Amino acid sequence: MIKEEDSLRKGQNVAVWKTLLAGAVSGLLARSVTAPMDTIKIRLQLTPANGLKPLGSQVMQISKSMIKNEGIRAFWKGNIPGSLLYVTYGSTQFSSYSLFNKYLAPFGLEARLHSLVVGALSGVASSIFSYPFDVLRTRLVANNQMHSMSIIREVHDIWKLEGLPGFFKGSISSMATITLTASIVFGTYETIRIYCDEKDKTTAAGRKWELTTLNHSAGTIGGVIAKITTFPLETIRRRMQFMNSKHLEKFSKHSSIYGTYKGYGFARIGLQILKQEGLSSLYRGILVALSKTVPTTFVSFWGYETAIHYLRLF
Repeated sequence: MIKEEDSLRKGQNVAVWKTLLAGAVSGLLARSVTAPMDTIKIRLQLTPANGLKPLGSQVMQISKSMIKNEGIRAFWKGNIPGSLLYVTYGSTQFSSYSLFNKYLAPFGLEARLHSLVVGALSGVASSIFSYPFDVLRTRLVANNQMHSMSIIREVHDIWKLEGLPGFFKGSISSMATITLTASIVFGTYETIRIYCDEKDKTTAAGRKWELTTLNHSAGTIGGVIAKITTFPLETIRRRMQFMNSKHLEKFSKHSSIYGTYKGYGFARIGLQILKQEGLSSLYRGILVALSKTVPTTFVSFWGYETAIHYLRLF
């Protein structure tokens, strides 16, 4: 009953092309489900607190404003680089996980530690390949004008004004966040799956539904724990991605606060946010993020395992 396919388990050997394709499918599915929530979350993270309540109280206000001033399509601003981000990240994450899973198996790490290490390495690899799309998505989402910004024009502006480093603004500090997130997600996922497999042998038939529920919630639980842990780091990273944008004035009347970030690194920007806006500002949008994490993580893992199942038929 519990023993379903688990292609991410230590010792599993899945062809790289299958993990790439399955990862891309899972990423695209996850993106299509959560794009509007992602847009609202990024808007909240980029907006200075300005004395307002931080934990989701402005969600309806932002949503109504977007519909009134920008139209319903505003919820999908940045959707192209966002989709490319999810596809690139998803395919690289799962394919690199499969590779690291294979090559680190001989080192004999305990299964849970093995999953944590492999998850961290796959997170770093996927972040490096997908990061430029993340920068583009953030800047396109921040545009609150009726007309959407051109992706090509934004690429040109970043290249002209900031050069290649502009596409990787905040990427170094992001590695720590991504590594921590991937470690928590994959480590929690495999820990729960292994626990369910072990307890299944001694659990009475009438209570196996509890293990089944826990087993199917493994990815979601890992995603929620990771999001709560790393959300402040993500908020700082969003501010870094946007602070040199040519279109700051189009985003918010409070965008002048970004001028205080000039020349600052990751840690100093975090301290500046704490000083000017308070600790709660680092968690602006956390409720939306958590609501988004549940379907994103579930669809991602379900899509990957389902795709792998059918690809194994070939």
